[in-house]
Amino acid sequence: MPDLLLNYPARLKIDREINDKYFEPIIDEKTSPFYKKGKKGIYIISAVLGYKNQVTKKTQKGMDLYNIKELSPRELWLLLSLAISEKDNTDILLDGLNTMRIAEEYANGGAKILFDKIFSKQFSFSMDSELIKILDKR
Repeated sequence: MPDLLLNYPARLKIDREINDKYFEPIIDEKTSPFYKKGKKGIYIISAVLGYKNQVTKKTQKGMDLYNIKELSPRELWLLLSLAISEKDNTDILLDGLNTMRIAEEYANGGAKILFDKIFSKQFSFSMDSELIKILDKR
């Protein structure tokens, strides 16, 4: 991992209520594309959907979700790019806590959107092309 992560939190966090209400059912339901898979993918897609729809939610009661050092470079830079785009400045990367708070708030905000897409059977998310489209629009 780059030295950049030295001032970053060790773990990705999510609001406990969001986890219980949306993340857990997404991985526990057999019809979900995330059935019995880890929450990392749900977190990343929720953050992107939150960003796309400009929906954020502050964490009220946080819980650790994933070790940030276990993110691939591609996953990490996707989350970092949300903060860069929101602030329209790369200086945000110097403030690791604020950078990851932005991703966290988008993940909290996008979780319901992802949940609704999955359980309304409207989920057809081609990750690479969808993420590029989302980030190119801003």
